[in-house]
This record gives sequence, structure tokens and C-alpha cells, in this order.
Amino acid sequence: MKPWTRKKPLLAAGAIALIASTAVAVAAWQTSGSGPAYAKAQTAAPLTLGDASASTSADLYPGATGALTIKITNPNPFPVKVTTVALQTGGVVTSNKGAACDASTGVSVSAQTGLAIAVSASTTATVIVPNAASMSNASDNSCQGAVFTVPVDVTAVSNAS
Repeated sequence: MKPWTRKKPLLAAGAIALIASTAVAVAAWQTSGSGPAYAKAQTAAPLTLGDASASTSADLYPGATGALTIKITNPNPFPVKVTTVALQTGGVVTSNKGAACDASTGVSVSAQTGLAIAVSASTTATVIVPNAASMSNASDNSCQGAVFTVPVDVTAVSNAS
């Protein structure tokens, strides 16, 4: 027997094994499925407003318009954008100077809309709302140097990028 004829059966067996392994790989079963998956949205927590009197600038005087300074805490895990700041319904502006100034602060607040004040997630920020407060000539002389407390409502929307 010639040496190449002895190798023929081995070559044939190798070829058959290769074809069989390829057939097994091609014959692998596939499957799929469909059905519901779930995700759940968080419930937004309300913003908290705090004392920002230490950061307030002295820019009010009779006839002037000045800024409101607001300390806002955003407890949510997402950033927000404050869009509106307005005097609370029935809100009364008071001062740290007492009764005479409180009776006639002369301070009014105009609603500020269309704002875009960013407050990061899970942080506290002191923000300035320019030209939101004004003082009339009705302000009592005892209001000089007063820090005014202005009860406001703020509206914000999520600001995730």
C-alpha cells in the first residue's frame, strides 16, 4: 500500500469531523420572546426656601427697584430650573426693623416669569432675582437699613440634559 493511500481514510475522517462540527454550530437553536418590561419614575420633592438675609444686597431706597435673594434647596436627584418667582397669595412683606417699618414698608414684588435659574441636583443655592422688588415713597423712615422678608412662591421644572 502506498503511503498516500493510508492517509486518505484519515483525511476523509478529518473532513467529516470538520463538516459535522460546522453543522452543529449552524444547527444551534435560536429563540426569542416578547412581553412587558418596567421602569418607574420618581416623585419630585418640593423645593425648600431658606433664610438668605446674610447674602442680601442693600439696593432698595424710595423709588428704586432691587433684587430678591432666595436660598433654594433642591432635594431631588435631578437639576431644576426656576421659571417663576412671585409673592405668595396674601403674602405680607415684613422687616427686621419692627412695627413702624412693617406697617408701611413700601416694598412690593412683581411676579418674575420666564426665568431660567438653574439649581443643581441635591444642592442648596443662593440665587439672585434682579429687579423683582421695588420700594415706594410710602416707606417709613425707620425702614432705612432694613432687611425685608418677602414670602414668595417659586415654580421650577426639571432641567436634566
